[in-house]
Amino acid sequence: MTEQSYVKIRVIAAESFELVRIGLRKLFENNSYIQLVAETDCIENLFNMTVRHKPDIILVDLHLNNGNCAEYISKLLSACPQSKVLAFSDHNNEYTCLEAFRSGAMGIIGKHQSSELLLKAIRAIHAGQVWFDRRITKLLWQAQFNTNQVPEMKLNPEQVQQLKLRDSERQIAYLACKGMSAKEISSLLLVTEKTVRNQLSVIYKKIGVKKQIELCLKAPLYNYFKDSYIAGIFIPEDPEK
Repeated sequence: MTEQSYVKIRVIAAESFELVRIGLRKLFENNSYIQLVAETDCIENLFNMTVRHKPDIILVDLHLNNGNCAEYISKLLSACPQSKVLAFSDHNNEYTCLEAFRSGAMGIIGKHQSSELLLKAIRAIHAGQVWFDRRITKLLWQAQFNTNQVPEMKLNPEQVQQLKLRDSERQIAYLACKGMSAKEISSLLLVTEKTVRNQLSVIYKKIGVKKQIELCLKAPLYNYFKDSYIAGIFIPEDPEK
């Protein structure tokens, strides 16, 4: 039986630490579906490499440029729009993660995660999926709802009607934006997990998103899920607090 052939996913790795680059190089060499086309430890070199190689995936260490590399992500994607960015995080703060997503990154994965999970994230990003974990969602909540830098968006009456959620939907949307899973929400609200998932589908359609991370990113633009917005709605106390 012949080995199944794979479409090569062409990757550029921008990583600040040499030992991590060595590990990535070895990891990709042992996988038939990934080709490491270039690597660098310099954010400035990354731009030229991206223009030259036009990779499928750009793996970017958020520690580059003293932790201020998020601004480069939008420049990379403008120069090479067919590429997708997967940010490589090493305990970066929530604002760095938030700016990475806002700049166009399709996912963030921690350096402490397993090599198998990194490979899975690369395949997911290449397939057009958004990649994140619960920790990242909670960080985004903290960043977006504890900052005064989120721009307010004025909505016309048609948009307001489209975004009108029922009280039960507002409860679930609020908790989802805090990074809670459907299972956690169902336990907190004393409803079935299926009910939560069905309502999340309705919420996503109304807000115009497809995933929880997109809901968390988009909600503050409407000043939509702050505590003041759900005033008068009973939200059971989080048992973890």
